[in-house]
Amino acid sequence: MKTHVTFVLDSSGSMRKIEADTRGGFNSLLEEQRDEPGTATVTLYDFNSSVEQVFEMQSLDSVPELTEENYTPGGNTALHDAMATAIKETGRQIAKQPDSEQPDHVLMVVLTDGKENASETPVNTVEELIELRQEEDDWEFLFIGANQDAVLTAKELGLEKDRAMTMAYNDEGTQSAYTSTSAQITQIRREGSSDGFSEEDRKRQQEAENS
Repeated sequence: MKTHVTFVLDSSGSMRKIEADTRGGFNSLLEEQRDEPGTATVTLYDFNSSVEQVFEMQSLDSVPELTEENYTPGGNTALHDAMATAIKETGRQIAKQPDSEQPDHVLMVVLTDGKENASETPVNTVEELIELRQEEDDWEFLFIGANQDAVLTAKELGLEKDRAMTMAYNDEGTQSAYTSTSAQITQIRREGSSDGFSEEDRKRQQEAENS
């Protein structure tokens, strides 16, 4: 099976606290996924006050690691702009591909440590884009958020509770979030869909919060 994963990664100034573990967790996830059967491509957007596409439709074998050069936090949190851009551009890129090369499964993973505070895109536009892709193309979405009730934020975006997880705002929470996300990607690649974040995933975040 062919799988495509688009990451939408917060690079606002507040991410400096977990900057090293964000890079390390992302790189570890890629390394784990390279050992999985099947083919996969990855697109990465990072966002602060603006949205930047870091790379697009790269095969797992050629995806560059996050480094201090290509991931440096600063600025505000244009979450809605980032999600809308990522959904629209990912859809356009897939549509350009021949049918035989298009992915069987598409997953979008959003990780942020703060609430929206810098977008021009209204929340209902993001919700409509998510609904369209979920219903017409069976895309899956995962939302991970620190310093907020991520389940509530995700609900405003039209996502179910099992697709969202509140992340502890520390090294352990960040690392655990990437471990949980990698497990979800593995399930999609092996079975065609994911069950969403489990109670065990949430328990690890609570333990990280209390540590």
